[in-house]
Amino acid sequence: MQEVELLIFDLDGTLVDTRQDIANSVNHVLSQFGLPPKSMQDVIKNVGDGVHKLLARSLASELMDETEKAVSLFKAHYGNHLLDFSRCYPGVEEVLSHFENKKLAIISNKPEALTLEVAQGLKLASRFSHILGGDSLPTLKPSPEPLNHVMLATGTAPGKTIMIGDSPSDILAGRKAGTLTCAVTYGFRTNKQLAPTEPDYIISAISELRQIVI
Repeated sequence: MQEVELLIFDLDGTLVDTRQDIANSVNHVLSQFGLPPKSMQDVIKNVGDGVHKLLARSLASELMDETEKAVSLFKAHYGNHLLDFSRCYPGVEEVLSHFENKKLAIISNKPEALTLEVAQGLKLASRFSHILGGDSLPTLKPSPEPLNHVMLATGTAPGKTIMIGDSPSDILAGRKAGTLTCAVTYGFRTNKQLAPTEPDYIISAISELRQIVI
């Protein structure tokens, strides 16, 4: 087990299952451009690197110039529907309670305002000292900058910090920042997709964190 002072969590696919609401909003955007809907599985393949890349990857190649319009449409729709189906994964509340004496933070690549709305709507926000979104700083994950920002703000060394997430961007950001890393396979990515990023730990349920961190 590792002695850790700061636990940094991704949001989508790590703390909260947001798949259906994200897919619904992406498909709303596609409908505005006269494009057919995508399956939830196909939409989620494009999640993890921020809203601009999500929409750019979702649009047809001939509509790449419409990405900014698509992002605006997505934000407007998603902002009104982000809690229609989204729920915390099983065990999240128990794990956060277990680590309530640790420093806790969320770093998401979702825009900050939407990240806060989800966290507040599901009554998670008060548990975290810092909540950053993809537009909180000049760069987003896999840049280590957001992690470095939170570690500096909380006075925590990389060796006493663990980054927990469901995407390669989470693990790569942690590795670049020098933190411990923990990949979760119950979210948007599989073990096969995450193992090549070489996380320190891979877990299939968030409750397993209690067997890793003290």
